[in-house]
Amino acid sequence: MEFFSLVEPYLRQVNSLLEEQLLTGNELIENVAQYLLVASGKRLRPALVLLAGQFGTELSAARLQKLIEVATAVEMIHMATLVHDDIIDDAAMRRGMPAVRTQFNNTIAVLAGDFLFALAFRLFSSAGDLAIVDIAAKVVHVMCVGEIYQNMDHGQVATEEAYWRRIEAKTGFFLETSCRLGALATGVPERVETLLGQYGHHIGLAYQVVDDLLDWLANPETLGKAVGEDVAAGVYTLPIIYALRQERVGSQVQKILSGPHPENQVEELRHLLEKSGALQYAKTQAGHHIDKALEMCRQLPSGPAQRALEELAEFVLAREY
Repeated sequence: MEFFSLVEPYLRQVNSLLEEQLLTGNELIENVAQYLLVASGKRLRPALVLLAGQFGTELSAARLQKLIEVATAVEMIHMATLVHDDIIDDAAMRRGMPAVRTQFNNTIAVLAGDFLFALAFRLFSSAGDLAIVDIAAKVVHVMCVGEIYQNMDHGQVATEEAYWRRIEAKTGFFLETSCRLGALATGVPERVETLLGQYGHHIGLAYQVVDDLLDWLANPETLGKAVGEDVAAGVYTLPIIYALRQERVGSQVQKILSGPHPENQVEELRHLLEKSGALQYAKTQAGHHIDKALEMCRQLPSGPAQRALEELAEFVLAREY
């Protein structure tokens, strides 16, 4: 991902700090930690922290260290939520590898997630800025509310309004906060911080919609999970919500979802989603949010960081993993 090249040296420092923080001397914790480091993904959230931090007026050594600590703490929160999500969803795999709950057990997975949250807030507090601690606490609170909404909707189809509310809480606000935390760490002017936050919000919404699309369209080996896994978990996303409203296929989709094993009819569901225009509708909605993110981006001070954020927006819409 070339748009990360601007902050690649800092991402390496984030990875080093992650490893350092996770080496506790406890063999079991270190085994879980090493496993998470391999399975935790693209480092999108810390990269957003680091890119947003480039808009600071003076990136001194102290501010750079603060930025790296905040970016590392953000990734720890992300890792913790993935571990806990897999428990809630009863997921067996995570990015092509057995989930922590599968590799170890649910008890270890719960404790590993809690451990990561605790480490994250130690790092946030070391930044010496109560505003950073406050917004970090808020993002965990908002994500928990989003997870509660999703759990309440489990096994039933929510309205499109409820879907957007859920992904705003789970993904939109997290990516918005990642940008704002980077801005706070390096003293970015308030107007620029606001623009960065709005950019992150729309990137987050688009990212989640594309993620939900990839659940139907991606190569399972590339994506690291089975096609139609959301349906198997009783989570109905935007393509399903849209298709159910369509007269031509809605009743057929409903019949499959109401059956005993909808996860066994994934190919038929995918055909109906394609036929109804649901997949294109979701792609269009993601595109609208990318357009809004780019609109915010164009108002940022020009330079390498702005161009990297534009390239990142284009990647989010076009990604296949």
